[in-house]
This record gives sequence, structure tokens and C-alpha cells, in this order.
Amino acid sequence: MLSVPGERTVWIWDDLYRALLDAGAGEKPRAQIDPPDHWLLLRTIVRSLRERFTDSLPPGTFSDGFLDLAGQAVRELLREDVPPDRLAESLGCAGCPSGNGCSMLDDESGILCRIYRDYTSLLQEQGLADSAQIPSLGRDLLAGCEEARKRVKGLRITAVGFLSFASGQLRFLQELIQAGAEMEFFVPDCGRGDFYTAVDQFPEATAAPVAGSGPALSYSIGGGDLRLASDTLARELLLWSSGEGHIQGSTGLDFPGWSSIAVCGGDEDLASAMESFARYGLPFQLKEGILVSETVLWKNAFRAVDLASEGWPSAETADFLSGFLFSPFDFPREAFGSALPFGKERWLDFLGTASGENSGPCSPLNAFRRALSFTDAVREGGRPEELLSALGKLAPGREEMKRLLAGARDDPSLDETLRTVNAAILEAGEKERAIRDLRRNLGPSGTDILRGDEAMAFLSRWAETATTRTSPPVSPALSLHPGTPPVLTSAAVWVFLGAGAQQWPGQVRESALLNDDRKSILHENLGLGRSHLPLVPEKRSQREALFRRLAACARELCLFVRPLADDGGRPLPVSPFLDAAESGQSPWLVNAGGPLDRSLGDMIPESGDILAGGVEIPVNCSPVAGLSRGDPRTTPLPPLPERVFHLSSLDDYAACPFFYYCRRMGLEPPSEELFRRDLAGNGFHRLWELAWKECLRNGGRLQELAERLFDAAYGEKYPAMLSDPRLARRRMDSMEKNNRLGAMQDTMEDEGLRENRREQKLEFPLPDLEIGGTVFRGRCDRLEILSDGSVLIFDYKSGKADRYKKSLQLAAYSIALQRAGESPGASAAVFLSLADGSSAGAGNDAPSWLGLGKTSLEGLEAQALQAMDRAAGSFATGLFPPDYDSDQCTRCSFSALCRRRDFRAEEEENGEEE
Repeated sequence: MLSVPGERTVWIWDDLYRALLDAGAGEKPRAQIDPPDHWLLLRTIVRSLRERFTDSLPPGTFSDGFLDLAGQAVRELLREDVPPDRLAESLGCAGCPSGNGCSMLDDESGILCRIYRDYTSLLQEQGLADSAQIPSLGRDLLAGCEEARKRVKGLRITAVGFLSFASGQLRFLQELIQAGAEMEFFVPDCGRGDFYTAVDQFPEATAAPVAGSGPALSYSIGGGDLRLASDTLARELLLWSSGEGHIQGSTGLDFPGWSSIAVCGGDEDLASAMESFARYGLPFQLKEGILVSETVLWKNAFRAVDLASEGWPSAETADFLSGFLFSPFDFPREAFGSALPFGKERWLDFLGTASGENSGPCSPLNAFRRALSFTDAVREGGRPEELLSALGKLAPGREEMKRLLAGARDDPSLDETLRTVNAAILEAGEKERAIRDLRRNLGPSGTDILRGDEAMAFLSRWAETATTRTSPPVSPALSLHPGTPPVLTSAAVWVFLGAGAQQWPGQVRESALLNDDRKSILHENLGLGRSHLPLVPEKRSQREALFRRLAACARELCLFVRPLADDGGRPLPVSPFLDAAESGQSPWLVNAGGPLDRSLGDMIPESGDILAGGVEIPVNCSPVAGLSRGDPRTTPLPPLPERVFHLSSLDDYAACPFFYYCRRMGLEPPSEELFRRDLAGNGFHRLWELAWKECLRNGGRLQELAERLFDAAYGEKYPAMLSDPRLARRRMDSMEKNNRLGAMQDTMEDEGLRENRREQKLEFPLPDLEIGGTVFRGRCDRLEILSDGSVLIFDYKSGKADRYKKSLQLAAYSIALQRAGESPGASAAVFLSLADGSSAGAGNDAPSWLGLGKTSLEGLEAQALQAMDRAAGSFATGLFPPDYDSDQCTRCSFSALCRRRDFRAEEEENGEEE
């Protein structure tokens, strides 16, 4: 942080360097490169060495991973401000021979020395700067420019968050102090231990500890695997928010609110935590943008290259093209099943034929051409900016994006996916322009053609370091920090993911190109003291210091979360850093008890445990003795809770008695979607109850009443529809559809219903009807009694009207009215559809203005009565046989329970072969 009189500005090293240049140094500022540019330069250097010294280089130099190893070692040398000639001297090299050769290319450290010399020379020649060398450039500039030194005098510079400084940074700061700058350091404390910090690097400075709140409590949570660990965390946070669970019991702390909890962790741990949070309904938000490599765009790009290398196989390519970024709504899946195209040309022919006249920008054919365009660019090769442009064009175009938005309106969870895709496209465009601007500075490295694996390696370096823009803020919500959080971040409760020994300290190894013995010789030659290239013990110490810094982000409580075993079932120990932090006379953390370790055998809560509704089930949720493994069509099932059949479920029973039974017993998997269809259905019915009451009381058009009463009805039955911004599009869609349904009912009123109405009954309970000891019960959404005594039954449905043309539900309602003697039955039964704003039904001499067509209500009544008789028999005998020929089978979630595959195995296998 750098300040000048009257203002205080946050700067990074590059900002400070450029401020000195602006002071009149007379130098042209070097253009700073990022990791993809760094990779391009190193590639040029290593490729030249491979071509010139093929016979001299060790085999490992030609491996795919060598470039990354060299890049890490080079940047470490730059950070520590190691001169290339001093590195060579420490290796016993007298200097490079004439002819630009090298006498040490048979040695890994000699190879690094040559690469480092060539890299620093190339940066200087091209006027470029690696971010790791910026402090060294600033030091050199300040030492040789009087104008820059004058600019520094009187400045007050506050360095915040640095535990220690690399040698290049340290020398720059020392030069600033000598030039007259006032320095202040806010150095993180790491407690007792052998930690080399900025306090040791500036022994002449006055140290003043900042009073804190004292050590935070620590509590460990472990799960049998990574997913169970994050599930256990989500479960315990949910229980804590209700004053229950182990966290409350062990720590004695009250729940602080979602916005007072922050989470940090690596990519894999954080991804698992987000899945668990979403499943348990916890509000959360990423506080930083995600890496482009984690977006759907990049994952599809990588998959496209794989499929192209495999020759575009049938099933895999079909799944790929059915994906969200390509043709999720229009892919001809049925036609594909009979054609099974394989290979680029056959896929083009198939999609061209299947698309027919619909071969525009939104067709599956165009989607495949987008993928081909990208994979062809990778195979044929291009300059770096051309590859980035090809990646951006892999994404849907303007018209396709409109189609995706329209098709995804019923699934708001896809909004974030589309946002990150657009953000990734913007990042690719910005990098493309940056490389075009840097092309002259990069020289041949920026104009070389990259193809195949090299093209994808370059794009990978960019995708793995470029981040998208941060999502709009959400509150209250858990704060999620990928990796290391920003300086000065803290929270009342800090969740530390991945707190096992496999990550802390993890595997700490020597550099493959410069081992610790040679580093020590280099340190002695340069007189570096403790500010030097880190050795293995120091790397471990740095990991422990970072561990404590992250734990110190907790003001009251730090939750350490880890898997108890790896993917192979091998036990994973807790981090030794945690034991060290909790021990001693002045512990860094105070153990709150526990730990809470939950093995895979404890995945299902025990009987009597508190359950997370809609997410968990108890271990004894089914009959203790189990069900017979006999034929489910002849096996009596445990009795239902009461001998009452609700007529609204008659269609379920008619389709398949076993399906009805499972639904009635609550065996259907709970919905994990943000949008609650059941609550939306309640709001829908409540709206039309209110609208009709208002219409008959005070008059008015139903379309206008639907719009006016929408918020009152849905706010009563589904408050989140109005308050949750993620459901905003659902709300608008529901309002538009209800308005349309209101207009349709206004037309029905105008054409005859209003003038023929004698009485209307809303939410009318039908008389109970008993058959064979079973009570049949129903409630009618709307009953219209006309002036001639005829009765019309109306029912409101969220689905499309065509689904209810053969429904028996309202026919059963008519039977209930007949049997009670209240009327001769209905003259018409009408379903009013929200999805398409139309109606369907049947009638017996129904008024023509209902527009019901020729479907006979009397015929449906006969079918309904037969179904009711069968249902009464099922209640009496306990037999609810599955119907393996039912249309319901294609969308049934109980196929494992009814054992259709056991009894129709041959049919199932034939279906799979077809």
C-alpha cells in the first residue's frame, strides 16, 4: 500500500515500479507478461536447445512436463534476484564457451542455468518483464536514477500481509528506505516456531504487537471420504443454525449467522463443499471469480479435442452435442438411435439430413460445425491469438445464446453457467487483444504456429491462470474463498477445508533441476543469509506458517474439515500442523473438544437422530424385516397409513398401482431443485381461488385480476418466488402464463358461462364415497352450477392440456356427485392448463362454448369406476401390482423397487441393444 499526501492507494509491485519510471527515469517501461506469455518464451528457448543439442540433452528434457518444471525453477531464481553468472559460478562453470554453446547440458542444473540465462536475456532484449522480477527491476531503477530517488522521499509505504520477503523484494524495500521512504509493515504473527519473517529481515525496525482477540477455538470434522466430509460440514452448519448439532454442543457458541462464516480450500475440496451446501440448502457465494479452466466452455473445448482425436465416436459425440452449450433442446436423439453416425463426415451427413430446413445458427448441425472449427484450428495450428479467438468462437453465438436463454427459462440454476461462459469469452477476448499488442515484444514466440498438443498446452496455461469476473453479491450467505483469501480477510467462523496431512504439509520435494546441495552452494556464493532459495525444511516451515495464517482468519472458531481416507480407502492422518498449533503453553488454537469423525458406515443417520428434511432419511426408514423377494405382483405390501383414497391420485393408480403405492408411502426421491413445483402449484391454485372470489364479488376481468393478485397468492404459498432473486425469471414466467390463462377464461365467460351461471363453488369438498370399505375422497377446484341445473367441473393443472385428455380424475368427481344424490353428475369436466393456456376435457351434452370436442364423459366415468373398484380391492388385499406395460415406466423413479428388470430382463436387454 503506497500513500502520497492527501490520499492512500493500494498498489502492487508493478504499480510501484511504474510510479518510479513516471518520475522521470528516462527508461521505457517494460511490458509485464503473464503465465501464458512466460510459457511461450520458455517454449522458444527449450525448443531451440532441443533442436541444437539433441544428442547432449538427457531424455527427460524432451518430456511434456519439462517446460513446467523449468518455468517454476526460473521464476524461483527471479524472485530471489539471482544473477545468471553467479548461478553458473556456483555450479563450477567458468562461463559459456564461444559459439553460444554450453558445456553442462548433460547436467540438470546446467540445463536450468542455460535456460535461465537465455530467458533473462530474452526479456531484456524484447523489453519484457516477468512479474517475479519486477522488484529487482525497481531496485535497479532506484539505485541508478536520482529523479526516482527524489520521488520516493517523503512517501509512506505500508506493506500489508507479507510474512517475509523474497530476496528481490527485500532489496527493493531496503533501497526505498535508503532513498528516504518511510516504511511500515503489518506482518502476520504465526505464534511460536522456527518461522523466518519480515521482523527478522528488518531487525532495526521497532516491533509493536497489535492486540487481538486471543486464540480462536478449533474443532475438527472428518468424513469417510471427501464427499462425506463436506456433507458432514453442511449438515452440522445446518443443525447449528437451529441451535442443534455437535458444533453447538462442543463449542458452546451460538450460531453467528451465515454472513459471519467463511470457507477456504483448494479446487477439489471447494467443489465438493459447494455441492454439499447446495444439497443441504445453505446459502453461499464465491468471493472471487472462478478459473476459466473450471467453466463449461473450457471443459467442452477439452472434450471436443478428445472426441476429434477418437474420430467422433457415436454415443460420446451424441452426449457431447446434447450438452448445454451445443444443442440441448434440438438434438435429434430418436433419429440418432437408428443412424448411429461415426466419424466427421457421417456426422455432418446425419445432422444435415436431421436438421432439414432448420439448418440455421441454432441447429445441431451448426453446433457440430462450431466444435469442428475449434478442433480443426487446434489440429492445423495457429498463432496464440488465433487459438484464443477459435476458443471464443466455440461458445454459442448471439442467436444460439437467445435460444439457450429461452429454453433454460424453466431452470434458473443454469443462469450462473451462462454467466461464467460469457465471462470466459470476455477473458479470452481480452487476452487475445493483449497478445496482439505484445506481438512485437514477444518476437518469434508470439508469432510461432502452435498446433496439436502445443496449442492445447498454451490454452491450458491461460485457462488455468485466468479468472472470470466475480458474481454479483448475495446476502446473507457463506463466503467461499478459492485457495488463499485476500489479505486482512477474517470471519467469526472460519472453515478450513482439506486440513489433512496429504495437503498440509503435503509432499515437499527438492527442485528437480536445482537440488538443495547446489542451492546451499549458491547461497554461500551470494551471501544471502536466510533470505534465499527455500530448502526442503524451509518449504515445510513456510507451509506451516501459511497454515497458521489461514487458521488465524477465524476470530472465534476455526473448523478443520478433512476426509478420513483417500479414494482407495487408505487412512489419511490429520495435519501435524494442527497438533502443533494446539499444543504448548501459548497455543495458537484452543481445542474445543471432539473431533467429530463420521465414517462411511455412519452415512445414514441413526434412529432418533435429527434429520435434515428433504435431504436425509433414517436408517430404519423401511420395514425391519424387508419385503419378500417373491413376485411383486402377488406380494402383499405393508398397509398404507389410512384407508382413504384421494381421487386426485386416480390417474397414478390407473397407470400403475405400484407407482401409486410408492408415491403414497413417500418413497419418491425428494427434489433438490431450487424451484419448488409443489409450492408453485399451491400458489397457482390460491391465485385462482382469490381471483374468482374477487370477480364474483366486485366484477372485473380475470386477466387483470390475475396480475393484480399474483403477489398476494404466491407470497402466501411460495414466498421465495417473490424474494429469491434466483427465481426472478420463474416469477415473470408464472405471471405471464397466469395472465394468459386469465384471458382464456375471460373468453369463456364472454361466450356464455357468465350469463348461464347460477352458482359457483370454490375448493368444494366432494361427498365421501365408500367402496369395499375404502373411502374415496376429493376436493374440486371449481364447481359451476348453471341455470338449467347442469354442473361443470373445472380443475387447474400446471402441465400442458394434452396430458389430461384421457384423465379419469374429474370423471371420478362426477361419480362422487352422482352417488351422493346431489346432482345427476357433471355435464362437463374441464382441465385448465397453465403451461399452454388452453383447456382439455370431456362432456355429456356440454355447452358448445366450452369447446370440448367429442370426448365422452360417460365413457371416462365407466373407466374411472372400474379403477376405483380395483383400488378398493388393493386396499383390502394389500396387493398393488406393478404394471410393466404402463406408459409411466419411462419416467418412473421406482423401477428398482418394482424389479421390472428382473421380470422383463429379456425385453430390457433387447431395448438396450436397439
